[in-house]
Amino acid sequence: MTSSATEGARRGPGRPREEATEQAITLAARQVLAEKGLSRMSMETVAARAGVAKSTLYRRWPSKVELAVHAVAVTFDTVDTTDKGSLAADMRSGIEQAARLLRDPSTGGAYAALLAESARDPEGVGAAVRASLSTRLRALVATSVERAISRGEIRPEMADVDLLADVVVGAVLHRSLATGGPDDTFVDGLIELLADVAYARLLLARRKATNPLTT
Repeated sequence: MTSSATEGARRGPGRPREEATEQAITLAARQVLAEKGLSRMSMETVAARAGVAKSTLYRRWPSKVELAVHAVAVTFDTVDTTDKGSLAADMRSGIEQAARLLRDPSTGGAYAALLAESARDPEGVGAAVRASLSTRLRALVATSVERAISRGEIRPEMADVDLLADVVVGAVLHRSLATGGPDDTFVDGLIELLADVAYARLLLARRKATNPLTT
């Protein structure tokens, strides 16, 4: 037996088993959330769907709200954020991956259920969504923008990261849930629109620099 195998045997299968259990729980939570909505989702139902004891859920998440938000938020941790060489390439990659995630009925439906409940309870569920899910999505956009700034593609004052995140995520989510899946044509069109807006803002900034009275 090799030293690495000996070490693995000594450690045991605890960590992989924990990861598999969490994956089963978060998948079950997304499915139940998408099917029933947050108000009718219960820890008992999620535990039964995941094949674990209810106490296993409560050891990790004190409430179903925390479990629901976490279960949706962690799906976006799988998005590949490696540098693709340009803002357009980074944004395209991110949008394509987000669209693929939201096309999954459990993820898209669960996300929609959280948004609906956030509108009814902005200080409770809404605050939890903003703290976890919205923060993750903003970070994905911020990473692409910060790289673009460091490359000199755009200037810091040209990019409102929060607004850009809302536009991208909102457009992808709306297309996923309301008007059909976001296909390549949609992704191309959204990228072109964002590029057009960025170029228009650049031209406006240049005009203001040469003529401060420009509006």
